[in-house]
Amino acid sequence: MNFIKTTLKISLVFLLSFITSCSESDSNESNAYNVPTSYNFENKSYGGQTDRLNMLAEMETYMKRANLGEAVDAATIKMMYANDGYTWTSDAFALAQPTKQLESKTFDAAPINALIDELAELSLTGNTTTSLNGEKTYLFNENGFEPIQLISKGIMGSCFYYQGTSVYLSADKMDVANDVDALVGPLEYTAMQHHFDESFGYFGAPVAFSNSNTSGGSYWAKYATKTIEGDLTTIDNIMQDGFILGRAAIDNDDLKTRDEAIVIIQAEWEMVTVCAALHYLNGAIEDITDPALRNHGLSEAIAFIDAIKYNAQGTISGSAVDNIIDMLGTNLNVVTPEMINNTRTALASAFGITNATAY
Repeated sequence: MNFIKTTLKISLVFLLSFITSCSESDSNESNAYNVPTSYNFENKSYGGQTDRLNMLAEMETYMKRANLGEAVDAATIKMMYANDGYTWTSDAFALAQPTKQLESKTFDAAPINALIDELAELSLTGNTTTSLNGEKTYLFNENGFEPIQLISKGIMGSCFYYQGTSVYLSADKMDVANDVDALVGPLEYTAMQHHFDESFGYFGAPVAFSNSNTSGGSYWAKYATKTIEGDLTTIDNIMQDGFILGRAAIDNDDLKTRDEAIVIIQAEWEMVTVCAALHYLNGAIEDITDPALRNHGLSEAIAFIDAIKYNAQGTISGSAVDNIIDMLGTNLNVVTPEMINNTRTALASAFGITNATAY
């Protein structure tokens, strides 16, 4: 009899456990949500960021006239940078002039404005340097630095990267209203959704950007393709596990997953800056005997390394970033392969990269 009672108790416990388990499973499924495979959210909104990317593109087009021996005007470039009194002519603004600006979104605009002045002054000389194969011509200062690259890549770092990683993913921008149920119409968005979209906009990627679909990216997304050279899945990580999952989480008020996605975005975007810098350091070593190509590549590498400091959740400190850059010295005209190699080694080591020469 006791055996029967015991058996019945065990059976009842098992049955209750099974029912509870099924109930918990159903509850978890009911709380789940679909995560798309692209950033094609119906109410996405990052037009201001797209405008800024296009504004920098037009700035670059104008500045690069100096590489052809033409004089460029500092006032004109600064009007473009501040979007103050300049009439934009690129196709991107054929329907309407942009109301946004780059300068006000830059962490510190003073160095950029100083470089603009230097570029304009140098352009008056027309003293450009042509690569040994005769295909490329650049304008350098007396120490071999290329102001055009320091300006354009500097804005990528101190504006796009800074805003995308440190501003729009910060607590100030994320701890805001997100009453999705109160939205009226498919194109309305919450403050949180919009801020997250703005971070994505600064990355410059098409909505379906991936390791296997790298076409159409601009600025940071374009340079993210350098990570593929080292067999990294950075693009898939930042897109699917970062931006796409994070936005889906926000849409479903899943703040835990949102925060995890933010960590991924900040870490993977940082890796883009590192890999881009390694790519140009490697190129500079290959072009060590060609002053034009070498100094052009080193100017890009320096700007990408400098960008690292604008990620508030960065792996290394700003002073550590400066120390790595200082390894290249103050005159690129006398840089040696050893100096470049030491810089490359220090950068790769700081981020745990063991195949630095692959980029």
